[in-house]
Amino acid sequence: MSGRVNWSRIKQRSLMRRQGVEDIRGATSVAISPPKQPRRKLSKTELRQQAAAAFLAWRAGQTKDK
Repeated sequence: MSGRVNWSRIKQRSLMRRQGVEDIRGATSVAISPPKQPRRKLSKTELRQQAAAAFLAWRAGQTKDK
């Protein structure tokens, strides 16, 4: 059976890895990339256009011969 597990440390490492501070092998990177720019809020018209385009693309994929 396995020994005791320090879940708080595992959680902290996964958070650091997600943020790019720590790579998969556990080494910390020196150069930290700048934070991503927040996404621009889309207007209702833009969302409607994207939904229509996505639906048409999905529909085109449904009508192909299989």
